Amino acid sequence: MADKSKLGSRYEFNWTVERGKIAEFVAAVGDCDPLCSDPEAARRKGFQDIVAPPTFTAVPIMWSGALLKAFHDLGIPLSLIMHAEQSYEFFREIYPGDVLHGTMEIKSITEREGRSGAMEFVLLETTFTNQHQQPVVREEILIVERKRS
Repeated sequence: MADKSKLGSRYEFNWTVERGKIAEFVAAVGDCDPLCSDPEAARRKGFQDIVAPPTFTAVPIMWSGALLKAFHDLGIPLSLIMHAEQSYEFFREIYPGDVLHGTMEIKSITEREGRSGAMEFVLLETTFTNQHQQPVVREEILIVERKRS
């Protein structure tokens, strides 16, 4: 099960938002909102450029390696996890060229008994600020680790 001594551990990373990564993400999730792909449409709505879709922060979390590092430090094999839920709190738009600073923290590790046996729930919170140190997004990821057989 998860190494509870890692509770409170933090993983920091920086990520420059690229227009191409936004386009890849938009295509991958099938987002048809022109605010995410058409600079002129975004400007007509009062934005400075295209905006990253709401769940775009999954990209820097995965590509930075922070999530995998947290799993490694917790001693959780990827074969035993499943994604339980995710929530977001938005403060500002994310634009191409923004430099995001992310801090992921292991917030809680709780054990519950399920029909198939013991499970642990690991809550990870990631906060993002931009290059102006302004808060951009706060997100929580809840991961379930099944007990090893």
